[in-house]
Amino acid sequence: MTDPNPLVSGQGINRLREFGIEVEIGLLEKEARELNRIFIKYIQTKLPYVVLKSAMSLDGKIATATGHSQWISNVESRQYVHTLRNELRGILVGVNTVIKDDPELTTRLNGSKGRNPIRIITDSNGRIPLNSKILNDPTNNPVIVASTSNFPDEKRLLLEKSGHKVLILPHNNGQVDLKQLMIKLGKLGIDSILLEGGGTLNESALKNGIVDEVQFIIAPLLIGGRDAITPVEGLGFNTVDEGIRLHQMTTRQIGNDLLVTAKVLNDLNI
Repeated sequence: MTDPNPLVSGQGINRLREFGIEVEIGLLEKEARELNRIFIKYIQTKLPYVVLKSAMSLDGKIATATGHSQWISNVESRQYVHTLRNELRGILVGVNTVIKDDPELTTRLNGSKGRNPIRIITDSNGRIPLNSKILNDPTNNPVIVASTSNFPDEKRLLLEKSGHKVLILPHNNGQVDLKQLMIKLGKLGIDSILLEGGGTLNESALKNGIVDEVQFIIAPLLIGGRDAITPVEGLGFNTVDEGIRLHQMTTRQIGNDLLVTAKVLNDLNI
């Protein structure tokens, strides 16, 4: 494939041809675009490539009705998630996840340290606990808190004094405008994001059109319960036709779990 960067596109090919080297374009282009899908989106739009990841039971639950969720997926699948964290530049969760689970959101690979993603928290009203693990990482890995004008000034100053960044963004119905957040993160050089949010953030991300790819890890487990939590919560869509259509779906086994990967249809057709 040709380089989609307008500053580079075709120059290397032309240079090779000037020296009499035969160059063929388009061989295995689909595979090449897949390998370069993050770069392609970022160089063409300056927006990060977003992968929505969720682990669920076979009947589509990410937690029981009481909120218990550890562990639905197996050890191998959880290690796979750490490879995603190592590969993608940022990781995005909502403040409810921080309050409920107090996660570190770091990369822990077997036999190697790996690269920690930039941790991004959506927190419209400044509810993030100052004593949470994510804000007190001994590696001094800074956090980006995406909020609105409702974020308390005193708390913002405390976070910024600790080296963290608070982004004050427009809101939609009281929630952080995710499209504006993507624009801001793109300007900060963040080319890819692993979305590990709960059902509410996932629904908002899908409805706002910021998701490029979904990866669902399905465990051989049945949880049941009409009040059990699902990967995409909120109001959902009124009709099937309004739902998010996926394509290029693939599957593979991770131990006894099944990994389903699919792309969200978009204008780039990556």
